Amino acid sequence: MTEQDFYHLLQGAVAGSHRHLELLLELYMPLINKYSYIDNVLDEDLRQYIMMHIALNISKFTIE
Repeated sequence: MTEQDFYHLLQGAVAGSHRHLELLLELYMPLINKYSYIDNVLDEDLRQYIMMHIALNISKFTIE
């Protein structure tokens, strides 16, 4: 993915596009999974919380 592609993806997600948000979450899923482990066990609730937090707050991003 080029920088330009990422910019358009992020711009769409911030603007409220569900498809762009879904693609952004897919892109960052390895990182989300990495931070969803507690005591070396994947915590599904934590993973859902992280994704929900991203979805609810993505509109607050400012893109210049």
